[in-house]
Amino acid sequence: MDGTIRYAGLRQWLEIVQSWGEVVRIDGAHWDGEIGALSQLARRRRRGPAVLFDRIVDCPPGHRILINALGSARRLALTLGLGEVAGERELMQRWKEKWRGIETIPPRQVKNGPVLENGFSGAEVDLARFPAPRWHEHDGGRYLGTGCVVILRDPETGWVNLGTYRIQCQGKNRLTCFIGSTHHGFTIRQKYLSRRERCPVAIALGPDPLLFLAASALGVPPNHCEYDYAGGIKGEPVPVLSGEITGLPIPSEAEVVMEGFFLPEQKAREGPFGEFTGYYASGSREETIVEVEGVCHRSEPILLGSPPIQPPNESTFTNAILRSASVEQELAAAGVPDVRGAWCHEVGAGRMLIAVAIQQRYPGHAKQVLTMATSCYTGVQSGKIVIVVDEDVDVSNLEEVMWVACTRMDPERDVEVLRRFPGSLLDPSLEPEKKHHNSRLLIDATRPYEWREKFAATVGVSEDVMTRVKNKWGALLK
Repeated sequence: MDGTIRYAGLRQWLEIVQSWGEVVRIDGAHWDGEIGALSQLARRRRRGPAVLFDRIVDCPPGHRILINALGSARRLALTLGLGEVAGERELMQRWKEKWRGIETIPPRQVKNGPVLENGFSGAEVDLARFPAPRWHEHDGGRYLGTGCVVILRDPETGWVNLGTYRIQCQGKNRLTCFIGSTHHGFTIRQKYLSRRERCPVAIALGPDPLLFLAASALGVPPNHCEYDYAGGIKGEPVPVLSGEITGLPIPSEAEVVMEGFFLPEQKAREGPFGEFTGYYASGSREETIVEVEGVCHRSEPILLGSPPIQPPNESTFTNAILRSASVEQELAAAGVPDVRGAWCHEVGAGRMLIAVAIQQRYPGHAKQVLTMATSCYTGVQSGKIVIVVDEDVDVSNLEEVMWVACTRMDPERDVEVLRRFPGSLLDPSLEPEKKHHNSRLLIDATRPYEWREKFAATVGVSEDVMTRVKNKWGALLK
């Protein structure tokens, strides 16, 4: 036995975490500002508890929100099926090993599930019954979905895609869903809207935390389904129902699922919203309306909240581990040899600063890694600074990475700028009217290949000597 704990859905996951004493309950917080402020306090605290909000002002008792679910190594390991881990370093190593050998398992179709305990449709739909906070002080409205899963199906291939996008309330039965142009969900939605067809969509507001990770951070390749990868991680298929309104596969053990359609040529003002960069960078704009035609939910449902805040936080913690593994796998799949590690650093929200360590094998090896890391599926999404280092550097240690960037890099020789890469509306460094493209900064902080054997030796202590000294006197320095 590897110590893996099996669970079904968010509710069972929460029961396990509560038994560990890692959940704090807060009653009576207001949806307008208080929940958001408390979330920032909790999510910026390293290895802090999950927080369950109940008796939210103006909401029915029992309609709850869980935040900071994945803010500790132990809770993230539970979600990824890794058993007990000694800390973040072990968690990262074990996840990389598991991700490299993942074997996907397709979802299993079922006819019933807990999410069907309650349901309403048509004129009965009233989204105000669910708690939707104003997460940040200057947000342009209330956001029902942050830790959610948005389910779409490609009309041409039948590929089912799960993504995580922010969901703003726009009325009794209407929402907007902001999807960046580099995301798979954007491409699928546009196929419908370009033909002036309604686009079916299902939104799970209280998903299994693993489905949330699969939709938001695992880096599942294009044309592959996140359900399949979640099943592979669990070691068993994810049970899904066929949505009564859209026919989309919805998670049977979710807390809440809304079904409806993106309406062509019907839009509403979306935003502004505090974003993962720590800014209100994208402002507000017209976004396509989702008309919700039906909702099913468990009794006393729990919504999963994961609003962006300035790094570091819960999301950047999980992104650093999961996206780093994805970058490594994508470089290997592209045939790049001798990659010794990759890390998506939290200061860049687990996206904007990527460090890769290699054992140099030939001239231009470092440049190959730089261009591939910023161009791969995970890197192309906001990976605008990439630094490549030698294998003696711990890529997860930002101080080590920046040390060699200062001491092994010569700006004239080792810095490149690539232009007209896919930009992001959420990038505050881009001029508001010119956000479609950005540039990429590539830094070669390896010893120059041609004279690497002549490069100055580093000052330090050998591993053998350090181990012997630690064993003999290390306890005195703790």
